[in-house]
Amino acid sequence: MGSAAIFADVRICVVDDNRNFQNLFRTVLRGMGFRRVDVHGDPHEALSLVTSTPVDITFVDLVMPRQNGIEWTRSARRSSRLANPTMPIALVSGHVDRRVLEAAVHAGVDDVLVKPLSPATLYRHISRLLRHPVPYVRGPEGYFGPDLRLVRNRPAAADPTAGTPMREERTETGRRRYARTLPGLHVERPREPVYDVDQAFLD
Repeated sequence: MGSAAIFADVRICVVDDNRNFQNLFRTVLRGMGFRRVDVHGDPHEALSLVTSTPVDITFVDLVMPRQNGIEWTRSARRSSRLANPTMPIALVSGHVDRRVLEAAVHAGVDDVLVKPLSPATLYRHISRLLRHPVPYVRGPEGYFGPDLRLVRNRPAAADPTAGTPMREERTETGRRRYARTLPGLHVERPREPVYDVDQAFLD
């Protein structure tokens, strides 16, 4: 069975207040074979959706007017009413540094994607989230999600923009692939900005 047939049964929620990004995300996901795509510009409406409807993956933008993506993830991970308690959450942002990464991981994200985001990168991240989910644990204050103890017991992630960069590898496509310095994350940054809307998602 091909990926398109498998993806047709997968439900994805996109939380982003940018209409252009919403349309691009929906178009690319449908091109991959996803037919059940819910797009919300209001974080509160999105939280209502994932509490009433089983969602397989949620992509949430970092910067939104009513509630940022880290706050949204924190609320979702500490909600006892999620229809799918093991729903992976991927934070999407055009600006990812050490502070954002650490806050996102402590909130309970499974993944972080950096804009501009190519369809090929999105496909890789979705495939990994579906096929290799992060083990979940229960924590204080009703938390249920990736094991935060692993984060606390590891050295802090280096800031890619600071003097001590993350260890990086070069992929065949010429992209920098930063090593997973935090559990559950595989952050990829383009070597050069991509501004073709048919090839990348922009802020």
